[in-house]
Amino acid sequence: MKSDEKTTEAESALDEESNLELNSEEQIEALKLEVDKYNEQFMRVVADFDNYRKRVDRDREQQSLRIKGQVISQFLDIIDIIDKAQESEYPDLESSLNGISGIQKLVSSFMESLKIEKFVPKGELFDFRFHEALTTVDDNEVDPNTVVDVIQSGYKLEGEVLRPAKVVVSKNSEEKEIKEKSE
Repeated sequence: MKSDEKTTEAESALDEESNLELNSEEQIEALKLEVDKYNEQFMRVVADFDNYRKRVDRDREQQSLRIKGQVISQFLDIIDIIDKAQESEYPDLESSLNGISGIQKLVSSFMESLKIEKFVPKGELFDFRFHEALTTVDDNEVDPNTVVDVIQSGYKLEGEVLRPAKVVVSKNSEEKEIKEKSE
């Protein structure tokens, strides 16, 4: 019986080796199928992400257009009033000034509704984030780098600068003399 057991063991060992070889081939095929499955899932995720990106871009464009439409529709009222004011005949200067004052109030309320804030930095220290210096002047009565005149007001939208104020900045004439002497 011992020889039969040895023969049986040898046969089972051969069967196991052939099963391992078949299993290896089957394992390769199974791994290939698994790779294909993951590749297909990956491609679906990529396509879903691309569709998501396109949808977000489209939604962003529509939102931008909607906001522009809201702002322009409010602005159209102002344009209509200005057109009517231009066509009107004013009997005297006072009524003309009252009309212009009314338009200015309308524009101010329009800007306020959009949270646009006007700033006039006269007397403030020059800050390049909020001011655009158009020129400098010698002025010993104020500190150097102080805004002495505002050419054009600046505007902020919810604290962010829409347009910097165009200003005239003071400089000290002593600084100018020092620069000239050093040259």
